Amino acid sequence: MIALALKMLRHDGAKFLTMVLAVALAAFLTQNQASFLVAFLGMTGSQIRDVREANLWVMEPDTECFDQAKPLKETAVQTVRGFPGVEWALPFLKVDTTARTESGKLSTITLIGVPEQSRIGEPAMKLGDASGIYQRDSAVIDPGGMALLYPGRKFQPGMKIRVHDEWLELRGVSEASPPFTGFPIVHVSQATAMRLNREETRSTTFVVGRLSAGADAAEVTERIRKATGWKALTRKEFEATSWKFYSDQGVPNLFYITITVGLIVGIAFTGQTFLMFVKENARAFTTLKVLGFTHPQLAAMMAAQSCLVVVLGLSIGTAMVVATTELAKTLPFFRGLYLPWEVTAVCCGIIGVVTVLAAGLSFRQVLQLQPADVFRS
Repeated sequence: MIALALKMLRHDGAKFLTMVLAVALAAFLTQNQASFLVAFLGMTGSQIRDVREANLWVMEPDTECFDQAKPLKETAVQTVRGFPGVEWALPFLKVDTTARTESGKLSTITLIGVPEQSRIGEPAMKLGDASGIYQRDSAVIDPGGMALLYPGRKFQPGMKIRVHDEWLELRGVSEASPPFTGFPIVHVSQATAMRLNREETRSTTFVVGRLSAGADAAEVTERIRKATGWKALTRKEFEATSWKFYSDQGVPNLFYITITVGLIVGIAFTGQTFLMFVKENARAFTTLKVLGFTHPQLAAMMAAQSCLVVVLGLSIGTAMVVATTELAKTLPFFRGLYLPWEVTAVCCGIIGVVTVLAAGLSFRQVLQLQPADVFRS
């Protein structure tokens, strides 16, 4: 019975291929856009996660994300250190400015100052040694910044960028996580960052710290908020805040629209093709009724046909997503892209269920067929 159902599909190869490609297209569009959206929003917390040693972040109350922060007053570090449950606290300086290469290439960059003594937030390195940033007028740059400022060139010792009126020698390429903004991430010593912080008189963008072992994170952060009026968050809370800030902006809506269109087009196209398949094979189905096939048996045949279409379509669509994601990851600014298994599971589940339901609606045509119809033509 199942073999006969699959043979009917192969017999009408054009519609079989059309249905498979429709499911594959829906799977590709939904998974591709959903994975890009998740990856891009995940980048909103990239520089937060890069400070691996800290699980406490303190900032001005109107700070909404890592990229939009108002500096704290200079006494903030000492104030945070005085709260019970805080093991240590240090200033974190982020400077948004512009840089120019020796050839004149210009770009906005994000300077991050690493404390010379503690080295908290020191980046992992792809090329070179991170200790080079503690030398005078030295820095390391992330792969995206390297590709933007030196397109088509490989890193070479002695490359320089100009910030304000000072030249910084690049000592290596870091493994800094890709930022949501796409700006190059340049790590320097804290002393260098303070010297280049021309736009602000304050030199503490955040206070980063670590909670004592056994301390209640919610209690400590609430105590800091009530006593100082500042926003105190754990690392995960700060990541979630940055995620929410950017997810409420207009750009994610474009992804939502594409995901919805992919679902609607793929499902509608598959359902319509299934309906045409049933109508054009009405004679075959009525013949099977004459031969004694029951409605449950015919339903099982339709289920086998729809399941084969779904499995093949989802497999092809998912393979296309994996291929395009791996290809996109070769570009420096897209190196953080990935396909979460949750996205694959949810998208494939929705498409699979709805496609089978569409086939079920088409089966109503089979139920309405009369055995005498086979003799009328």
